[in-house]
Amino acid sequence: MKIPFFKNTVTNYFSMFVRLVQGILVTRWLISHLGEAQYGLWVMLWSFFSYALLLDLGFGVAAQKVTATQLYKKDIEKYNHTVSSIFLSHVSLALLILPLTFVGMYYIRELFHLPADATPEYIYFCREALLLSGLAATIVFPLGVFPEILVGLQKLYVRNYIIIISKLFELAGVICIFALGWGLFKLLFFVMLVMGATQLAMLVSVWKSIPGFRIRLAFDKEVFKSIFHFSSAVYIISIGRMAWERGMFLLISIFCGLAPVGVFQLGSRIPFLIQQIALPYVENISPISALLHSRKRSMHLAQILLRSIRWVNFFAAGATVMVMIYAPRIILLLFNIDNSEAAFICRLMVLFVYFLLVCRIIPEKFLTMAEEHKFLAKVQSFESIFFIVISIIGLLLKPHELIVVWAMILTKLIGTIIFVLPHLIKRTNIKIRNFILYSLFEPALLALSTGMICYWQYYFLRGQIHEFFLLALAGISGVLIYFPALYYMMFDHAEKLRSKRLINKVTGKLRRA
Repeated sequence: MKIPFFKNTVTNYFSMFVRLVQGILVTRWLISHLGEAQYGLWVMLWSFFSYALLLDLGFGVAAQKVTATQLYKKDIEKYNHTVSSIFLSHVSLALLILPLTFVGMYYIRELFHLPADATPEYIYFCREALLLSGLAATIVFPLGVFPEILVGLQKLYVRNYIIIISKLFELAGVICIFALGWGLFKLLFFVMLVMGATQLAMLVSVWKSIPGFRIRLAFDKEVFKSIFHFSSAVYIISIGRMAWERGMFLLISIFCGLAPVGVFQLGSRIPFLIQQIALPYVENISPISALLHSRKRSMHLAQILLRSIRWVNFFAAGATVMVMIYAPRIILLLFNIDNSEAAFICRLMVLFVYFLLVCRIIPEKFLTMAEEHKFLAKVQSFESIFFIVISIIGLLLKPHELIVVWAMILTKLIGTIIFVLPHLIKRTNIKIRNFILYSLFEPALLALSTGMICYWQYYFLRGQIHEFFLLALAGISGVLIYFPALYYMMFDHAEKLRSKRLINKVTGKLRRA
């Protein structure tokens, strides 16, 4: 099976760019046309919609895995029964959203912290908006299985095309709604309608991609049991990850106050942005791991994992070095704040995120799809409990936001170095020497050499030119070093030939023009 790795990755990044731009524009227009109060209501409604996704219980990843193993080619009836059981499980879980919505409508004053002088009309409006959001979540939630199936089919690009078209259509619709002077309720109805149509489009794509695919209105208990063992472990992993991602802010808020939360948020935004930028590439690993593991092609899989870690390291190391050098200037330019503590947290967190990207995220995705989900669930549970315990102990002794950061770093170092990486090496027979030299050392060495040049620029030019031009100069220097290195260090022979043909094709068109 030919894996469209390049197409998947490029469309992932393009989709992320479209969603980012669309989100910024829509947010600006929402605040401008609706005002802060109704914009706050909009945010709250989407927050509740997001929390409804927690009901997934890992079934989406299970659908992705069973598709990636190409069961639909071996036994289409068994595949249909499996996906149908997952879909009906989603339907039953979605029905829980409605009673929760009705409870929320009853306690709407407390839930949205409405003022005492809120009119009955406004309270009724908030209840209607919450009801519409709940109904939409109930309908759309079960359809969330189909984007996961497209990922399992290695057709991330199809999913991305649908999302891009959907977001552009949504953007045009928002413009029309505001031009016509319509309000929040009609806007909410339109956006929910577009979301439902998007999921249905993915269902149609799945239907076309898998001959004989059908959703059976029958629940298979035995199939469900086998799925649940996997999905429950995946769910524990996701909840454990959420515990430290959200828990950091909560612990800092409880023990240190709101001001340190703001400092931590300021320092961690850039590192977490780097992580988000790397994830569209990493998303390819899960379906590939499931497919090659099912075919017992461990040697091929080991090569892909080593190369994937090397690619992520190549970009992550360069970004990390740049942030380590320019953290105060980046924060000053982006947020117009000069805060040494935020800069220190930024540097510390970017090292932490770099470690996660290179040593944890890809191994975790492989082990999840290689029947090691129970092992990962145990590791994640241990990490979550250990992180919370040592954070609380440390904060009781000295309430400072850095206690939480160091606790998180220590926890992930122990979990990754002692448990996850040794298990990865054991399962794939990766040679430690190749892993250290090929995947870790060479890309990091290039980043360090680039960093020396950028640091020299920073040392001599800081205070002499504006932060924007200083960062622009550093970016240009990095690109001039990294792009040639990308060609000579990262491309194999076939990729170099394709690059030469592409360059010759482009230059030929330019000459003819």
